[in-house]
Amino acid sequence: MEYFHDWVTTLIVFLLLAIILELLLPTSTMKRYADLVLGLMMIVLLLQPVFDLVHTDPSEWFDLNGFSFYEGATEMENKINQEKIEIQAAHDAYISEQVAARLSSEAQAELEGEFDLSFRAISVHEGGINVLVSDADDQRNTSVAAIEPVKEVTVNAHETVEETVDEDSILSEVRARLAEIWEVDEQMIQVSLEEEGLNG
Repeated sequence: MEYFHDWVTTLIVFLLLAIILELLLPTSTMKRYADLVLGLMMIVLLLQPVFDLVHTDPSEWFDLNGFSFYEGATEMENKINQEKIEIQAAHDAYISEQVAARLSSEAQAELEGEFDLSFRAISVHEGGINVLVSDADDQRNTSVAAIEPVKEVTVNAHETVEETVDEDSILSEVRARLAEIWEVDEQMIQVSLEEEGLNG
């Protein structure tokens, strides 16, 4: 900017001196030569920045000593990577929800018809499919919950063992049937039964 200021100052001073010189010269052949010389000098002064630019080193054309092209590049790259991870996670969650909804719609009728169970939750991830089922009657009753009187409960240790074995065999059958319906490996499906008292 300083160079430009000096150049304009030089042009203004030259123009003032040229005007004064022309006013002092009498009208004669000498004035034509003076006009020619003053015009050539004016052209040289106008082209002075171009001459200076040609004679300087190209690395000095722009003062880039204090400027770094990579300043902030790592932060920008980290931010872009973080946003990319967030977008990918949202995309994966959306796909997982869509797949879970489709799997539920494909197997809901068979699950209710054969096992009298219904889906409570399905989550799909890289390792497989987690399925939470509950009694279809419990699901229907939770929508119209009536207050029932408290019944007396008797605990028998032998019944719980038999119920656990029975539950495990039902869950194995459910897992096998779901693997058949969804056409996936049975090992990828984890089925669990929702407890009656846990669903609030």
